[in-house]
Amino acid sequence: MPARTAVTHDFQALILCGPGLSLNTFTSTPEEFPKALIPIANRPMVWYPLDWCYRMNISRITLITPPSSCKAIENALSRNPDLTSLPLPRPDILAPETLSQNTGTAEILRIPEVQAAINGHFMILPCDIISEIPGPSLLETWMIHAAGMVGSSALPGGLGVWFPTKGEHAVKGEETNFLMTAELPPAAVCPPSDSLRPHLSQLVYSSTTDTLSDITESKKAFPIRHGLIRKHGRIRMLTTTRDAHIYLLPYWTLDFLNRNPTFDSISEDLIGWWAKATWQPGLVPKLGLDQILSSSSTTPRT
Repeated sequence: MPARTAVTHDFQALILCGPGLSLNTFTSTPEEFPKALIPIANRPMVWYPLDWCYRMNISRITLITPPSSCKAIENALSRNPDLTSLPLPRPDILAPETLSQNTGTAEILRIPEVQAAINGHFMILPCDIISEIPGPSLLETWMIHAAGMVGSSALPGGLGVWFPTKGEHAVKGEETNFLMTAELPPAAVCPPSDSLRPHLSQLVYSSTTDTLSDITESKKAFPIRHGLIRKHGRIRMLTTTRDAHIYLLPYWTLDFLNRNPTFDSISEDLIGWWAKATWQPGLVPKLGLDQILSSSSTTPRT
């Protein structure tokens, strides 16, 4: 059997290199030792998502960091032997002056410098991810299955990654998400044995389990809208998964965010409202999706 060839694409990656507030024991001085440079198995943390992106044949990579951490990351990219041994070209570093430790992930994508750096479909991921999913398989899955997921539009949809928190390596008390998913239409052709297709579902609702607890406590139940049942007769509810914060997004996502300035988080706001808009009547025009999907601005820039 011939070897699988590399996927050719024009995709770019944004790696968020935050200050690491939850790791303040290690990152008390982010201007000298930011979270992205904490050693994991003797390699800087950011080496793992960088290596993962290069294995996906993504070479246009941008590290987004607060200005306080920019110099330390620049020095590491030019001097650390693990980072200098990565393939060329080296990643760009973007440190917008308006980016702070309190800036939401959706708000980051609205920063003018960040939007100027994005000229096509893109993946956004954190600097602290070590993934067992083969990167090329994930990108192939997006390229094959994401097109046409937005209603009847031919524009591409998005793909996110969530992982189970139960099992051999479970962490007690780990934060989880509440998801509702629906089955995708059967594949026209039986997928290969190593395909991610059997693990795909359509996301129809997403929130944190804390939000779920607040709703059920106040209403003494969890209300389900009739529109969801009419659209999807069979729904699966998950309470033991966690968002990996890996998102493969189409270029038109930027327009979606600009039209909805109240969106602060990618996970809770962008993805949550996007999922509900696929079935809740009235949300598509309210969120501006009808204008977005018929606009030429959704086409990647060349």
